[in-house]
Amino acid sequence: MSVSFHLCQPGRGASCGACCGLYNFRDHSRATLTARLATQTDTFAPLSKEPGAYQTAARALLEARHATPPLFPAVRVCPLLGFLDAERTRVGCLGHPKVTGGADLRDCGVYRADICETFTCPSFTWLSDAQARLVQAACADWYLYGLVITDVEFVRGCLRLLEWELAGPVNPEVLAARPETLEAVRQLFALKESAPGRGTHAAVFGRFTPDTEGEPLSRTLDYAALGARAAPEDEVVLCLGYVPTHLEELTRARELVRSHVSAVAHSLGS
Repeated sequence: MSVSFHLCQPGRGASCGACCGLYNFRDHSRATLTARLATQTDTFAPLSKEPGAYQTAARALLEARHATPPLFPAVRVCPLLGFLDAERTRVGCLGHPKVTGGADLRDCGVYRADICETFTCPSFTWLSDAQARLVQAACADWYLYGLVITDVEFVRGCLRLLEWELAGPVNPEVLAARPETLEAVRQLFALKESAPGRGTHAAVFGRFTPDTEGEPLSRTLDYAALGARAAPEDEVVLCLGYVPTHLEELTRARELVRSHVSAVAHSLGS
């Protein structure tokens, strides 16, 4: 299983900057990240396309960010990430030669250009081509696409719940081909951004929380403390960032996921 196309810039409204640390803040709301990307875009836009200017600007942006440290220090946050189009609908590297007109200025960020050139996130090998195409089609905007395409467990978990709902295998290509079904899938995936009652901006790293060293630590549900048994929806509940402390909270989160999965299944029969 592997993806044959470019996940970072697949087109049709989708683009991703997660590996550049886009979501790596406690406040990673759409509004906050849009403002941060706009600032970075506007900082580099008037500069001459040479290393000295980019290095100075990148250093200033990093120094200004000291008041908002990353959620996970191990994930670097690159100041070269910005909007690539005039409409500000596509995110990517402002130092990439395809953006600068030929000069490769990626070394001016927090990663070397050769790392940027060769890096592939786990989604490239853990998602199938059809699964990734479904995410691209359903999440045709930079903010939601990046949240979903990088959360393999969430994508797989949603599709697994749909298979259980339908009592049979699900072809992602069929889901993407039906407009009403694709919209239902989009609403399901959009829970990464919109699911209520999770605390402030909880969805980014879903099942992960920083340990004492700031490294990602996988979360699980304490069923004994909750007075509950495991349920099929729990993997997706965790991926959405829920941290239930009472059975009622867990039940509401499960019902939210279940209702969206049922809506997808219903659309296939309509």
